[in-house]
Amino acid sequence: MSSALLALLLVLPWAAVALEPAAAPPEPLDGTCPAGDRSCAGASATATGKYYWANQKGDLNRTGLSAHAVPFDLRRQAPAWRWTDPEPGVIRATPLIDDRLNLYMSTINGRVIKLSPEGSVLWTYRSKYGVQPSVPALMDGLLFGNTEKGWIYALDMETGEEVWAVQASNGTASDTASMFAASGVVVAATMMPVEGRQEAFQTNNALVALSSRDGAHKWTHLMTGYNIYNFQGASPGDGTMVFMDSSGGVYRLNLETGAMLWESGIADRQASFFTTAAAVVGPNDVVYCVSNYGKHHDGDNGIVHAYNLSDGQPLWRTNVTLHAMQAVAIGRLAGSEGLSVVFGIGTNPGYPMLFRMIYRGFYAFPGIFWLLALTSGCFCCRRWRRRGSSCIVSGCSLIPMIVLVFLCYLAFMLSLHFLNIQLKNQPGWQFGLQLFAVPPSPQRIVALDAATGAERWRHELPAFAATTCAGDEEELLPRLFWLHRNEGLGHPICLPDSFSQAVIGGDGTAYVGYQDGRLFALRDGDGDGELRGDGEVSDFQFEHGFQASQAIAPGMLAVVPCGGGVWVWKSA
Repeated sequence: MSSALLALLLVLPWAAVALEPAAAPPEPLDGTCPAGDRSCAGASATATGKYYWANQKGDLNRTGLSAHAVPFDLRRQAPAWRWTDPEPGVIRATPLIDDRLNLYMSTINGRVIKLSPEGSVLWTYRSKYGVQPSVPALMDGLLFGNTEKGWIYALDMETGEEVWAVQASNGTASDTASMFAASGVVVAATMMPVEGRQEAFQTNNALVALSSRDGAHKWTHLMTGYNIYNFQGASPGDGTMVFMDSSGGVYRLNLETGAMLWESGIADRQASFFTTAAAVVGPNDVVYCVSNYGKHHDGDNGIVHAYNLSDGQPLWRTNVTLHAMQAVAIGRLAGSEGLSVVFGIGTNPGYPMLFRMIYRGFYAFPGIFWLLALTSGCFCCRRWRRRGSSCIVSGCSLIPMIVLVFLCYLAFMLSLHFLNIQLKNQPGWQFGLQLFAVPPSPQRIVALDAATGAERWRHELPAFAATTCAGDEEELLPRLFWLHRNEGLGHPICLPDSFSQAVIGGDGTAYVGYQDGRLFALRDGDGDGELRGDGEVSDFQFEHGFQASQAIAPGMLAVVPCGGGVWVWKSA
């Protein structure tokens, strides 16, 4: 118990089956590189079409669109199987699916796990290079990932063995960036030292490109004046890559040389403007960006802006009235003609209450401890002097009193922590005070016409009033104890965005994970612009928030919340 208590005191202030026979795989995709077969490496120009879900959002364009319809009513149809993570860690990466319907899971604490189509563990890789915050990518029989220590590595998809590993920098930020792999090139976001750059909150400021064959360096793109957050490169498959900075600027690079083809985006943006969203390249040769016009806490300033892929010229821009923190999915939605973009908007969740209390107790209110210590010291000194003793002796008696005050404060924090869990993270019990909570924030999921930005439909959600996302408060102590036993390898909280990035099934259903633990399935079947009834809105509660988007393959929907493992639904 003493070691667990020590872990709590040390970590909190700095936190800001048996193998089953596989079913026969589906017919291979055209141009596919079978998992583990690297003899065809580099045979095709891009990774698009080689695996069912090779990247975050599926294809290289990051559209989130699949040609395959999957179950809609997740409540009434039970999952075909669930793999439960034996370690209480955090998962922020979308599951990847190869041409044989095998799944690849990446966890923050350094593991990559390959699961069979029936959920059996085929192999587990444990990183030697520390925490891995990014979403991996599949290409040419290899899985590519990177770590917070700046390492980029490639694994054999068949065996899980490391093929190569290169330290590209001294460190990579802990946000949920996505690996980019196409045309024999692997691109990762990382941090590079810049003279005079000092930031309390470190973010990635560079892109590094390596050869997918051996990790040889190809080029480095260093950002000037802006940073990259949740990097997610997108490509139309023509040897170029589009990405967005965290302030709303959008760029197109030559994938082979790293040369800038054009820079566009919000012309008057400032470095203080912030979003966790990204750019997406539509099948209509339009680049769709989501960002915030203004500082993060300036108000509801989310915007969607579209650009011509060929030259970066602006096409349209629309204000969505709430904070915009997620990239769009683009495709044909049920009940709508033409292409639509769909995404969730609303303020991201905050830290667990225990984190807030520790931060304010140790940093915002240190005077409380010094006042108690000084008062106790003066009182004791007077008493000891009356007895003829020196104040040095009384100083020794002061130490246990300070320890007692600290332990009382710790007991108070833990009591509120468990009370908060019992009351489902709702701040109403705090006597109307917002001391440890955030004001309720409006949340919604919207679909826009991809050609004009006009609204097609919206799904309003109750204002989010919890102190943090589902699962982060409940799992905080177990994760801290696990970190203590495993040398701090991992993160104690998920701290996801308000919504996961949406994906779209072959029948036009949009799937969106939400911070309260629910996954929504939405489709405007009658095309009237309103979502209502069980036939148009379905949800399933996972008790954990979402950072990872869902993955779709023929007859398969794979869902990974921030904790607990993976759930898989299959078409009947």
